[in-house]
Amino acid sequence: MSRWEKVVILHGLLEQSRCCVPLKTILNKLECSESTFFRVMDLMKFKLGAPIEFDKVHDGYFYDLKDGGIFQLPGLWFTTKEVEALLCLDSTIRNLGENLFAEIFTPLRIRLDHLLSEQSGEMDKIRDLIKIIPISMRRCDEKVFNAIARAVFDQTRITIHHHKIDNPAGTDRDISPQCLVRYRDNWYVDAFCHECNELRTFALNRIESVTPLRRKFHHVDKETRDEFFSSAYGIFTGKADKTAVIHFSGIAAREVSSEQWHPEQKGEWISETTFRLSIPYNNPHELIMDILKWGELAEVIAPDELRKSIVTIIEGMGQVYLKSISTQ
Repeated sequence: MSRWEKVVILHGLLEQSRCCVPLKTILNKLECSESTFFRVMDLMKFKLGAPIEFDKVHDGYFYDLKDGGIFQLPGLWFTTKEVEALLCLDSTIRNLGENLFAEIFTPLRIRLDHLLSEQSGEMDKIRDLIKIIPISMRRCDEKVFNAIARAVFDQTRITIHHHKIDNPAGTDRDISPQCLVRYRDNWYVDAFCHECNELRTFALNRIESVTPLRRKFHHVDKETRDEFFSSAYGIFTGKADKTAVIHFSGIAAREVSSEQWHPEQKGEWISETTFRLSIPYNNPHELIMDILKWGELAEVIAPDELRKSIVTIIEGMGQVYLKSISTQ
């Protein structure tokens, strides 16, 4: 029982009693020693202003309330900025969509609503001013999500049946899940794969089943995980071994110059209209998609293999559209 819980319980005893409350009763309700009780009482008297007095005759304590007065514990109050931050967090949690988090945060949300209604009814309106729109969110099985989350929290080794985009049949993987990742509105799990004997990232929407294993969990320290997962571009794993150099022009240059594509990126204006962005990467798939969204306003300068990949994709797209136009 926390110290604040003891304060609340003691306040309830003294508030509801018409006479003094025996010390024995107080110690029993608070489940503590006399020394702990005295520390709680001192907190209430000198920090919270509670009018607690001792009755020598009955060896107990009471609230010394004069003229029919009352004493209430100070409520939990927030500044406007703190309320806005809490409501932003609440809105984010509502949009995650997974029942595990909903179950965890529902009691907190109820308490938050109660506190805000007491503090200021206007704060409830903040919720209507926050809009979070998930983009390209892929739904994962609720049971799979809960099982993966529990395995991460409990550090339990598991077997997952996982399929790639190009392999619908899927394969079984024995993994030690290290942490959950929310990336671009989708869930992933960073894990140590015992088949590959190295770190891997798995998309939860591509995991069909989870089976607990009674085998030793393989823990990977945070520094090693960060080096492996964070050095390259995007969600794809592996230590960065290449650097992409891209020139952006026009409105793309202005937008990209204010964006962070990677923590270790380097950017510079090489002319009034051209912005050069250098990004470390390993697997080019996600980087290519982000480059192509800017169309002719983005040009890969290096390395040559990345430039050729872009050219191949553009030529393939051109053939598809030219073919459709010729048949019209």
